[in-house]
Amino acid sequence: MPLPPLCGGRCRRQRGAPVEYLAELEAAQEAARRGGDILQRYRESGARYGWKHGDPLQGRAYEIVSEADVEVDHALRDTLQGAFPDDAWLSEEAHDDRERLLHRRVWIVDPLDGTREFLQGVPEYAVSIALAFNGQPVLGVVFNPDADEMFAATMDSEDERFELDEATSLADSFMLVGRGEWHYRELPPVPDGTRVMPVGSIAYRMALLASGQGCLVFTPGRRSEWDLAAGAALLTAAGATVTDIDGRPLQFNQAEPSVKGLIAARPEIHKDARELWERSGWRIH
Repeated sequence: MPLPPLCGGRCRRQRGAPVEYLAELEAAQEAARRGGDILQRYRESGARYGWKHGDPLQGRAYEIVSEADVEVDHALRDTLQGAFPDDAWLSEEAHDDRERLLHRRVWIVDPLDGTREFLQGVPEYAVSIALAFNGQPVLGVVFNPDADEMFAATMDSEDERFELDEATSLADSFMLVGRGEWHYRELPPVPDGTRVMPVGSIAYRMALLASGQGCLVFTPGRRSEWDLAAGAALLTAAGATVTDIDGRPLQFNQAEPSVKGLIAARPEIHKDARELWERSGWRIH
């Protein structure tokens, strides 16, 4: 599965990146590298972990959190708000200051997407960073420090490294799903013969899809904005259709930062996935 590190692992100016977001893109990559260094230090030494209150909308009374999550959050905020002090902040590991709703620019981050995989030694976790402007993710950075894979782009970058798999049907490729979803059978039935690749972090799954691995990211469960924002920017740059489970475009920096599932793919496969979901009889409340 590992890809050659995009931009040699250290991206600077992205081909086709709008000039107005170059500084933000570079700062986000610097922050992701800094966060990745922290994660790898904890991977070698071990990280203490515990439980925090989860999101009732996602059916989780408690969620796992490690000291690595918290330290990376502080490093990301120090880097990004140090460079752009007027921007608002939304992070899985920080208090949700609702003043962000008054801001046009909001950094939306998950310091460690895939905490369970990180603690289990499965190299499918990532630092996920997005900048949203008026509710749209204008840039995304997903960094897997274990594989030294850096995925970074603005949503309208013209970068050949972000191209979707050419498959036009599920039968021609494979779909990317969560390890937990696959293990606990939290997915509706898929057509016979459909190939499935379970991958831990959803941000990492979206980045893989944006760079041509697999043909569909599908999750039927509610997700938080910080899970999806960076990957949504990368997938938009790659030309994917990215919606919630009901086919609605994603909107970020909402009062309740929760998204009703995710379907991301080429338009043809996205349509097939929507029909699969509708026929399944499953529902998300």
